[in-house]
Amino acid sequence: MAPIKDDNFLIIQPGSQFTLFSFGLNQESLALPHYKIPTKVYLKSKDVPEEFTSKSEDESLAVYPIIKGEIVNVNALNYLLKIILKSIHKISYIIPSNVALTLIGSNRWSKLDIEYITHYAFESLQIGNFTILPLSLCANFSFGSIPNSLVIDVGHEKTEITPIIDYQVMRHLSVTVNKGSQSINKNLSELLPELTLDQIESLKLSPIYEILSEEDAKNSFFGLAGIESDDKKSAEDDGILDVAAIVTSDRNTRDLLEEKSKNKVKIEEEEETKPNSELEKNTFIDNNGNEITIGKERFQGHNELLSSISFNVQLCVEQISDLRKRQECFDNVILVGATTKINGFKDSLLVTLLRDHLIAIKGHYQAQQATNAEAAFRNDGNSAANSMNKMLVGSNNETFNSYQVPKSIKYCKFPDYFPEWKKAGNFEDVSFLGGQILSKQIFGTGHGNNNGETLYLNKESYLESGPLGIWDVSF
Repeated sequence: MAPIKDDNFLIIQPGSQFTLFSFGLNQESLALPHYKIPTKVYLKSKDVPEEFTSKSEDESLAVYPIIKGEIVNVNALNYLLKIILKSIHKISYIIPSNVALTLIGSNRWSKLDIEYITHYAFESLQIGNFTILPLSLCANFSFGSIPNSLVIDVGHEKTEITPIIDYQVMRHLSVTVNKGSQSINKNLSELLPELTLDQIESLKLSPIYEILSEEDAKNSFFGLAGIESDDKKSAEDDGILDVAAIVTSDRNTRDLLEEKSKNKVKIEEEEETKPNSELEKNTFIDNNGNEITIGKERFQGHNELLSSISFNVQLCVEQISDLRKRQECFDNVILVGATTKINGFKDSLLVTLLRDHLIAIKGHYQAQQATNAEAAFRNDGNSAANSMNKMLVGSNNETFNSYQVPKSIKYCKFPDYFPEWKKAGNFEDVSFLGGQILSKQIFGTGHGNNNGETLYLNKESYLESGPLGIWDVSF
């Protein structure tokens, strides 16, 4: 079978909030997704539930095909695929039968929905070549040739934790946590009831929202105890002039006002040079251009999510019977999803995993040593993790029983040979990069796997087996 040209590759990754897609691959370097659009379509009318359109001024007609990773309206998702194909056709004048479509999906997609999408791709869109890849497998391949890993996909309202064993997705071991970035929003809304939901989202995505390490929290304006507490905000006295000082002073009011103004400017200039954690308050701009000032709440709201992920990581990995492969999963943790780009999220999650799961000498945790190593995370997260791993399991030349796992927990190191991705630092979307890599292997080689089987469904094979043929080429 002749290989398919890279120019005809269409890669689509639909998520609950946004859909990424690219048409055609760069011959020299695999680039970032060309487009990012909301994962939603609109009903033409509330009276006709299965007729859709691409846009509407009435947001009450919006339909979100995917919620918490599950396809809740497969017809709406199919229509979104149709919109994407039409938009590409206008630019490139493509012939659908020449297109090789890779759809990157969640473990939570049902078999029935996958078969229905396959039917739609061939029958309605007239696609010539098609495959569906698990997001977790794509994330794994973006980091190179790693046989065993643990993929943590932190989404909007859910987190999927999936082990990869011998390059195979262990769907039956996958665990879904019904918490994602939305749980941060919920907690922030309780702390800041005066802000709208849109403003809360803007705050979470702004540079001033930060998850501090314990060391940074101790050295912050509030101190660790102050950040962790939910005390009510104290009354502000900034800008209030001390009338008694004017009455008892020999200086006139004008001189006192000028001195106060100069001192205020000096303080503001000093504040601008301080890091976020050392400021009592900081400001962000919401979507309407309003400047909003936030106190210590900008360091709160994340603990529930981090704890839930850590707890469920253990539930997931302890199901792996081969302890060597279980350890390799802990040594190759891959973190994806838009939530992971929140300042400090990645480092704080690793610290949480180390504290909750790392096997320490004589069978107990050495939390204090872990705390002392936290400060290094701001400079080099993996180096700090290595230091913590050595501290907790390697001091005094004592060794562990080989049956105790994990002895170390580390993130995968992103390879150096994808310069555009490294330059952008856009690692929350590396599953899309993995989809590009796998697409080249599946469609671009012109041959199948080691058994001579093709790894995708083409029009000819679809006509022979129908939508069920997708399971003959599934991963």
